[in-house]
Amino acid sequence: MNEVRSEYISSMGQELGASFYELYRKLVELHVLWQQYRQLFGGDPDTVHLLNRTSGLFFKIVQDELWDSVLLGVSRMTDPPTTGKKKNLTIQSLPPLISNTELQGEVQNLCDKALVAAEFAREHRNKRIAHQDHDYLRSRNSDPLSGISRTLVEEMLAVLRAVLNRLDLHFRDSTVMYEDFVDESGARLLVHKLRKLERLQSAATSAR
Repeated sequence: MNEVRSEYISSMGQELGASFYELYRKLVELHVLWQQYRQLFGGDPDTVHLLNRTSGLFFKIVQDELWDSVLLGVSRMTDPPTTGKKKNLTIQSLPPLISNTELQGEVQNLCDKALVAAEFAREHRNKRIAHQDHDYLRSRNSDPLSGISRTLVEEMLAVLRAVLNRLDLHFRDSTVMYEDFVDESGARLLVHKLRKLERLQSAATSAR
């Protein structure tokens, strides 16, 4: 990872490269979390039934925590560059660091689109996840939160990828396939082993 950081600094300059690298790492982490969520809960009913049979309460907690972690991550990536006197490292930190005015305008436009797409996540972060909004907790029906679907999360991640990949393309003539992270030891392997264990238990029961 130090080599990757050095490469970004070499191609983009010290300040932009160092900032970009940290956001790149955070976006990779977000995609890893989302991939684990999708592999466990994102579309295969048989897998969901398996998890419920194995340890329903535990996997419900895992589901909720992964979901909220992704929304928190999206919110942090799109926060304002400053909160009071403190600086935040977000995609909005990047445009002022870009000297090429045409590229700066393109990246700013992509950041603006990301802010709009991430509004759902920010609402949930502010009212439910990071804070305990009084009105929402006291009366969820009169102060409801906007609904979020897996499709909306995919769209949020896509616009974040667009911001970073625009800079990667300009400075390094390449892009990163964040969504194609190769998972060798995560949720997919867990599900495989749970299925195998269930088959072995079933065979042992039948043999008695």
